[in-house]
Amino acid sequence: MGTYDDPLGSILIGTWISSMLFMLYIRETITYYSSFKSDALAVKIFVALAVIIDTVSLSADFAEVYLYTVSHWGDLEFLSTQTWPFTLYLATTGVTGLLVQSFLVNRYYALTKNWLICVFLTLCIIVSYGGSLATVIILTRFNAYNQRYLIKTPVIVWLTMTSVTDVLIALVLIWQLYNMKTSFKTTEHLIQRLMRAAMQTGSTTSVVAISILIAYLVNNTSNVGTALAFILGRVYILTLLYNLNIRKTPKKEGGTSTSDHDYRSHRGPAMAMEGIRPTYRCRAHGHFWRRSCLGTKLVQVAGMFGSPRNVLGS
Repeated sequence: MGTYDDPLGSILIGTWISSMLFMLYIRETITYYSSFKSDALAVKIFVALAVIIDTVSLSADFAEVYLYTVSHWGDLEFLSTQTWPFTLYLATTGVTGLLVQSFLVNRYYALTKNWLICVFLTLCIIVSYGGSLATVIILTRFNAYNQRYLIKTPVIVWLTMTSVTDVLIALVLIWQLYNMKTSFKTTEHLIQRLMRAAMQTGSTTSVVAISILIAYLVNNTSNVGTALAFILGRVYILTLLYNLNIRKTPKKEGGTSTSDHDYRSHRGPAMAMEGIRPTYRCRAHGHFWRRSCLGTKLVQVAGMFGSPRNVLGS
């Protein structure tokens, strides 16, 4: 292995992967704003804010590589320090994770009104963000590569709690969906689709975070963990956008896809009961009303992924 393969090659590859993920979530961002124009303004602003913050993070990744490989090429003293782009991308990545996790917890609360679980998840998010903030503060004061051992505790707290929180959010949603049993095949397929989405998005972010932690613990002076950390923010943004765009269903037989108005107008009377709480609907008796109750719950589950405007708080 060459002298610069680890310190420079790894972060260069990290920016390549980040760039590919960035193009993917730009496409997903365009899909969201073009397909769900009637979503609440607050959600649109939230998505824009998250995308902008992560774009700043990606710019910091590029700046770090440029400084090392162009502006200060061959300057071994400079290469032994972690400059401002390093702390900037860590800070923005922590904020991105905070925003996306908070969004998902908020949607879970809109579905279940289970404040106890939501409070616990919120505490996990706060601890995770505290770990990322402590990491940034310490690295700002002690920026030499041989001083990275000083951030061991906050890094462990940050990445461990991030992984735990992502998995817990996925589990509580999957459990909620699992208990929504129905004899209607189309409704059952919708439940399974939402369960798969929760499992995939929760596991992806947690796997990336654990991979970063392992790479750091194996060799805290290596930039392999840094390269993996470059993509964490992009994965969180893709999680957010995927959860919002899950409402855009595959093309129907006529060759058109379902989104926004079509989503509401084609799902049938039971699924069209927007804004009615499931506790109210479940008091009604009879086969149709039981189906409407489950349909309303699924509308609110979809609300966790950003669908009907009233569920999103418009």
